[in-house]
Amino acid sequence: MRSQADRGPLAFHDRPFCFIGFVRLLAWISVALCLVVTTLAEDEVELLSGIRIQGKIIERTEQSIKIQVTVESRQLIRSYPLNRVRAVTREGQRQVLTPQTADPSKPGPGVNSAGASSPSPSAGSEILQRTAPAVESLIQEMGRTAPDWFDATPLEYPETLNLTWPEPTPIIWNYTRNVDHYIWDIINTNPKRYPSGVRLMHHMLQVNQNSEGTRARVMDELGRMYFEFFRDYARAAFWWRQANVERSPQFSQSPSAAHLAECYWRLGSRSMAMDLLNHVQLTPAVVKVWGDLKEKEKALRLCDEGLRNGFLPSQTYLLAGDVCRTVRDFSQAAEFYRKVLAVSVEGTPARVEQIRRDQDRSRATLEVIRLFDTLDVSRIADGSYAGKSLGYSGNVEVEAVVKAGRIESLNVAHHSDRQYYHAIEETTRRIVARQTVSGVDAISGATITSEAVIRASAKALAEGMSTNAAQK
Repeated sequence: MRSQADRGPLAFHDRPFCFIGFVRLLAWISVALCLVVTTLAEDEVELLSGIRIQGKIIERTEQSIKIQVTVESRQLIRSYPLNRVRAVTREGQRQVLTPQTADPSKPGPGVNSAGASSPSPSAGSEILQRTAPAVESLIQEMGRTAPDWFDATPLEYPETLNLTWPEPTPIIWNYTRNVDHYIWDIINTNPKRYPSGVRLMHHMLQVNQNSEGTRARVMDELGRMYFEFFRDYARAAFWWRQANVERSPQFSQSPSAAHLAECYWRLGSRSMAMDLLNHVQLTPAVVKVWGDLKEKEKALRLCDEGLRNGFLPSQTYLLAGDVCRTVRDFSQAAEFYRKVLAVSVEGTPARVEQIRRDQDRSRATLEVIRLFDTLDVSRIADGSYAGKSLGYSGNVEVEAVVKAGRIESLNVAHHSDRQYYHAIEETTRRIVARQTVSGVDAISGATITSEAVIRASAKALAEGMSTNAAQK
């Protein structure tokens, strides 16, 4: 009798029992697939930002929608205003609440590919005007809720990190032990770690419940992170106000108070911003915000006052030049930049380094300042143009693509700056939105990198005009 191997493969009619088993197997697979599909078919809330939250929708009203989510084995309930929701999927049925905007240049709040939050609508090129009560309401509403990405962000930090954050910070640098060093080395320099930095600060609020001073420092740092990392002006304002930056002498001397004023302005209330600026201690950051508000005369008066109060001359003249450049007074801006170059390079090593850095920036701006008033994108031939200018650690290189008399795209092709926050993407976005480098204000918290992007863009666009003129 031949073995099955000798007979060859079984014919279909030779294996009735195998066929029955195969049918049974298919039936079991179908049941299993149904169970899997049933298990995986979660409800979903899709936000305007593109973020998708999966879980079980438990309530929907005319104002908001609540969804239960599982985070690290915990059941949490998140509530989202309907005006932030694009679509909901419930029991497999998707319903669009807010159609896709036709203007891709105005992104909503969310998380970009680097893990950092993209701007709220108020952070666009045109600031939406709001009444003071409306701004107050927005700050409270946003400040008391977690960002979309918060629950999905792991709490990660070295086990050796001292979360009590003692003062003063030790001189010996150790980012595995000291919170200040950890923020500076690990969080500030890595956009993908921005969300985890915020998560750590919220954790530290719980750890230091019995230390009012430490909690105030943590709240101040939360304000800075939301402001510099995410341009989340509402949450930044909320946490700075929790830290009492408007009333605390310690914080009113730091950039925090000035940045809070900028939050009010970006959220839509110029009057709230100006009122705060008039009641905090004079700092270079305060002068910059007055300049960004296009209050040139006020800003220059404060520069004079700063010089009398001991401001470093090179920094003050540079700041005054930037104020004038922002309001398109290029002639007076150039005068201030030349004053920076005339400052004597002397003093302590730190002072000498700062003066030289200020002079390098002034020199670089003087090289291109004539371009700010002469650039005309409509006169640039289609093509890709490159430019570079000095940043904090080296040259910042940009590439501008012009098509049909418009800046179609502007990208930073290379840079070596480490703590640039959102200066790269936001500065290029502002230039594209305005279709010019003229009148674009630098990004607070990363001014050096931002100014370098502006200058490099001016050079790139100037190259395009020169190329077009040569072709004619």
